[in-house]
Amino acid sequence: MRLTSRHERGSRIVCALCLAVFLSVLFTGVYAPASHASGFAFLKGLFVKEVKGYGIYTEESGSRFEKGSKVTVYLEADGFHNKKNGQEYEINLSLDLLLKDDKGNVGIEQKNVVISSLTVKSPWRDFYFTVNIDLAELPPGKYTLGFVATDHGTGDKASRDMDIEIY
Repeated sequence: MRLTSRHERGSRIVCALCLAVFLSVLFTGVYAPASHASGFAFLKGLFVKEVKGYGIYTEESGSRFEKGSKVTVYLEADGFHNKKNGQEYEINLSLDLLLKDDKGNVGIEQKNVVISSLTVKSPWRDFYFTVNIDLAELPPGKYTLGFVATDHGTGDKASRDMDIEIY
């Protein structure tokens, strides 16, 4: 039996998570009124079974998952900047992922796991990220998934932490 150092185990988990995190950005656009009073924020962060569109999903019953399972996270963002560019609008968002252990220590940090640059005809309001994560390489335990979205049009950031347990 070969014992691995904490750093080697962490590196393997980072590599496995890098390979295991499959991300897709799914979004829908709805006209946004000119007066948009709220700031950039996540409206929702949920574990879901499936996503069919903005606000159309089937929620998981909890945040406890078996080792080796795949989980899907649904995140709704609001208050992002629609930059006027001629007759079009530009939206430029990115998403970072942090994995923290039960003591709050960051074990994995992945910057720009999703980068979304869109050009649209009308201002958008509704935007969501769907993040698929493979838990195969994480040992059983309690973790916090931290998501940080950046609106590159303004520099504003929104964050959402979600507790997850692997058994």
